[in-house]
Formats: sequence, structure tokens, C-alpha cells
Amino acid sequence: MLKSFEELDQSITELTTEVKKLEVINSDLLNGLYYAATVQQGLLPQSRHFDQLGYPYFLIYRPLNIVGGDFYWVGNKDETDYFIVGDCTGHGFAGGMLSALAIGMINYLVYSKEFLTVGSILNDMDRKWIEAFSRNNNGQLANNDWLEISICSFNNKTKELQFAGARGSLYLVRDGEEPLLINGNNYPIGGWQIEKERSYTTHFLSECQSAMLYFFSDGYKDQFGGIKNKRMGSKNFLSLLHSNAGLPLNHQKTNILEFYEQWKGINHPLDDVTIMGIRV
Repeated sequence: MLKSFEELDQSITELTTEVKKLEVINSDLLNGLYYAATVQQGLLPQSRHFDQLGYPYFLIYRPLNIVGGDFYWVGNKDETDYFIVGDCTGHGFAGGMLSALAIGMINYLVYSKEFLTVGSILNDMDRKWIEAFSRNNNGQLANNDWLEISICSFNNKTKELQFAGARGSLYLVRDGEEPLLINGNNYPIGGWQIEKERSYTTHFLSECQSAMLYFFSDGYKDQFGGIKNKRMGSKNFLSLLHSNAGLPLNHQKTNILEFYEQWKGINHPLDDVTIMGIRV
């Protein structure tokens, strides 16, 4: 049955009112995200923090939804410098909240406690993360939010490098040597803890100088694209890093970003993207 002009006019008015309500809600959500992004940027290291360490570096940081679950961290304690890249569950507000929690834990553990190995830092972080999401006396988790992380320390005096990862990796390239991919343990920080007593292995490299260190989340290598519209994959990604390792850091960053855009093409990004390159 056809509606009268009066009924159509009323329907249009009601629809217009609902659209305006949605526009207000959307505007509030976007404003909240942009404000959260400002807060998150304040928690992340600034360029001066990298400059204070004195290493040539580049940083690629692209949150998927304004605020991201990826984060990076650098710091110094005594004679040791630290480099960290993490990837928390989720995107947007949820991922951003988890990244803030992770950064707070790292600041506390590195600057307020003493550790002989970076694996020990992850052991403590794992316990604290699980405690943060425990909701009863049995220690059961309220959810399975987790964190994938790579942590590396470099002693300026001994030139010893330590690495540990919770489903994170370090890619190391030195002149005249085969590139080295060091994988961390195959379980994250937190999440549903399958292993009863899990701990994180520390890998040691002595006299580690004149090397490129790469830390990254999985957003870049998991991106769909290329001629066959498939995931880039670890092999292509690591080959790209290796082929650029001898270049100045700013050139590396430009090339890596250009390759990403070419590979992605018309596809939308799938995840947060973070890559940190450090030359020691």
C-alpha cells in the first residue's frame, strides 16, 4: 500500500533524525580515538630518546585504527641499552589500552628491578600480565588477551647482545656473514597458559658490532597483495630487509615503505605495522 505524502515526509524526518544521531556518535568515537592516539604517542619513545642512545635507526609505526596494539620502546640503564617491539591483542581502543599496560610494566621492570638476562624480564612480565587478568582466587584468566614481544639488550662495554622473545623475533644482518633470524619462544606473554611453567629463553651474541638489528610486528609480512594477492610472508619480508641492510637508515625506511605500498596495492591494511631498525 502506498504511503501518503504526509507519511513519507514523517518517515524522512525520522530517518534524518537517526542519521544525525549516528553522525554525533561517530564524531564522538573518532574524537575519542584521536585523543587516545595522542595519549599513546605520549607514552611511546620520542625521537630524542632514540637520539640519546646514539644509534642510527629508523622507525615505521602505522596503527590500523588510529590507535594500535603495536608499540615500541627504547631505554638505557647503566651500560646497557634496550630495544623492544610489542604486538598486543586487538586494535583501536582495546589494543591501545593493552599497549599502555605493557609499556607501564616495561618501565617498572627495567628501571625498578635488576635482571641478569632479558629472558628473566619476560618471565616477570608474563606473571604480572596473568595477574592483571586474573579474576578469582584460583588464578583463572578472565580473558585470553596476550602480548607478542621482542626484547633485546646491548651492553656498550662488553658489546654483548641478549635477545628474548615471546612469539617475537630478531633479524640480524652483519657484513660478510649470513643473516641470522633468532626466534623467541613459541608462546606469548599472557593468554590461555597451556604450559604449566613456561619461561623465556635468552639468546647471547658476543662481540656484536657493526650489525643491523630489525624488530617487527607481523602486520607487514601478513599483508595481502602482489600479483597473486597473497600474503607477503616471512621469506619475502626478510629478503627485503636483507637487501636494504647496507643502506643508510633513512633510505631503508623509504624503500621499505614504498615496497609495502606497492605490494598492498588497492587492498586495505590488515593490521598494525611496526618495524624498528637499529645499527649497533
